[in-house]
Amino acid sequence: MRRFKMLVFSEPFEGRDDEFNEWYTNQHLGDLVALPGFASAQRFKLHSVSMGTTLNKYLAIYDVETDDPEAVIEHMFAVRDTAVMPMSDAFNIDPTSVMLYEETTGVVHARDKPKA
Repeated sequence: MRRFKMLVFSEPFEGRDDEFNEWYTNQHLGDLVALPGFASAQRFKLHSVSMGTTLNKYLAIYDVETDDPEAVIEHMFAVRDTAVMPMSDAFNIDPTSVMLYEETTGVVHARDKPKA
């Protein structure tokens, strides 16, 4: 089984952060991980930018496990804004980016560093 990270950079409409965050955290994450191929989800809020620029202050990272990533993503978009995956009208889809990255290494932890 191949493993992926799907990164979703998102943004609410101006002044609708609370509504957006309530929906995303309490509805949308669960809806997505209920879909075939999705294993887990976690959200983040931008703290700072050290290099480059950003358009979005929110990030969700999904663990995807599948041998057919195109089918998983196609299905996700097919059920978007249906009873299976309702969307919030606080969600500003225009600046949203969705990217799928395939895992190429395992996770390296600090405790795994060679001793000097």
